[in-house]
Amino acid sequence: MTLLGKEIELISKEHKNLVIALASWETGLAKLGECIVQFQRIEEVLSICISSMIGRSRKIGKIVTTEMSYRARVAVFRALFIHHLDADKLHGDILELITRLNWAEQERNSLVHSLWDASEEFPETIMRSKAACRKQGLKVDKEHITPEDLEDLVNLYEGIATDLIYLT
Repeated sequence: MTLLGKEIELISKEHKNLVIALASWETGLAKLGECIVQFQRIEEVLSICISSMIGRSRKIGKIVTTEMSYRARVAVFRALFIHHLDADKLHGDILELITRLNWAEQERNSLVHSLWDASEEFPETIMRSKAACRKQGLKVDKEHITPEDLEDLVNLYEGIATDLIYLT
């Protein structure tokens, strides 16, 4: 193969990787948006569950929960569940749901408070980076995530919202 042929082959491969990276970026951004929307759905369903447990209308529940942080909503949900069960502790399935609710918030915070970019190095992924100041100085963590990974997170969030409805 001639030098020109090798250059064309190399350019073609680079072009192909850029096209793949841009497609992953576009799909990844859409999935990232879906994750955020599904988390908001969890928040809304949590508020509805609180409204139901306090025996009031959705409007009253909205008034009560609108200014609450997510963490406060989870704490109130837990307290109301204990109250309704008239028990000292919660059943395993409710404890597991509360664990998942807390996990969902951590994941959402990780998504929202990160910098996202296309990845030329791994074109099938998008790159998440998070900078933090530690005792050792500035630390930047990077992670490559596929759009499919984000789709899995969307599905996990949907499952949490559904379980909230069915367990309350």
